[in-house]
Amino acid sequence: MADYPVVKEDLYERVASPPTHFEAIDALREKHRFFWNDHAQGYWVLTRFNDIREAFQDPETFSNHSIVAVDPDPAYRFLPSYSDPPIHMKYRAPMNRWFSPKSVASFAPTLRQHAAEIVDEIAGRGSVDFLTAFGDPYPARNFAAVIGLPASDVPFFIDCSNRISGSVNTVNADPVGAMNDIKAYFAVHLADRRRNPRDANTDFLTLLMNTDIDGRPLDDEEFLDICMTLTFGSLDTTKSVLGWSFWHLATHPDDREWVVRDPSVIPSAVEEFLRAYPIVSMARKATKDVDFHGCPIKKDDMVLLSIQSATRDPQVFEEPEKVKLDRSPNRHIAFGASEHRCLGSHFARAELQIAVEEWHRRIPDYRIAEGEEVLAHGGQISLVSLPLAWD
Repeated sequence: MADYPVVKEDLYERVASPPTHFEAIDALREKHRFFWNDHAQGYWVLTRFNDIREAFQDPETFSNHSIVAVDPDPAYRFLPSYSDPPIHMKYRAPMNRWFSPKSVASFAPTLRQHAAEIVDEIAGRGSVDFLTAFGDPYPARNFAAVIGLPASDVPFFIDCSNRISGSVNTVNADPVGAMNDIKAYFAVHLADRRRNPRDANTDFLTLLMNTDIDGRPLDDEEFLDICMTLTFGSLDTTKSVLGWSFWHLATHPDDREWVVRDPSVIPSAVEEFLRAYPIVSMARKATKDVDFHGCPIKKDDMVLLSIQSATRDPQVFEEPEKVKLDRSPNRHIAFGASEHRCLGSHFARAELQIAVEEWHRRIPDYRIAEGEEVLAHGGQISLVSLPLAWD
């Protein structure tokens, strides 16, 4: 009999009504500070905010060799995510300025234009599936504009994102094929930049081509891996957070009316949606045997750092199950808690805030469409669809 808690829980495949997934994770946290999940090949799960933050900040023990708990030796590579110090920051440093608060502020008018155009397109319909009508095109248009890619390629990015996540229909899920298609797409643009050099100060792909790693440029595979990571990380995650934000506002009229009445609360509300409905958790691979606050981790064990549990931890957040649009302080770690913290966090915040502003400027009163069932799937906890209706 193991002298530590053992649970068998598929945290990736469950489909249930919201917010069932978060409530199930909350229940596990309140039973166990950590546990061994006997699902897949087996992996540890840390559930408390302080333990998870500490593990994030210890890359010597918890490596980024893999960040998916059920895939300890992945055949694919997301850079710079799948890298450890010191090379991680060498990959990342040149990109930081492109996604800095100053740069994001310069992109804001474009983001606002995209949000306004899409809402104007759908406002007269009276009902839509929010995820396909707004959640798909909005981040895809933003991504293409900011990276410097043709707007005509937006449908390609939407298709690849949905094939990776399987969010439209699991039958159509094709993650490996979609990843290969994304790499092939960027290989064409890489060849074009080599034939037709551009200014690295105004063209992101040229900036990336000119990245120096210990005196050498990125090789082609590194370049393509980074582009793939940026594509997926820019689209599906933003769509998922938008889904939860608008599900909450559609089902909580008082909060929706507050946002409409006082738009100054929107930045705080976005932070609270990120905290209350955290969509992703990240895993790490242990580099050595370690007793981590009583958790007997062995070398090569996978360890899930459950952000989805941490940001709802009552030891850190008062009444964490309640959404408080003006919560302060709000020290959530939805974007991570180390040098691997999401590269695009400033950009994502701007996208989310602008989307909430522009939607409620045009469609202030809406609801879940009558007779429609809303479901969410596990892993990256995301809604399957979000049918909204308005008068």
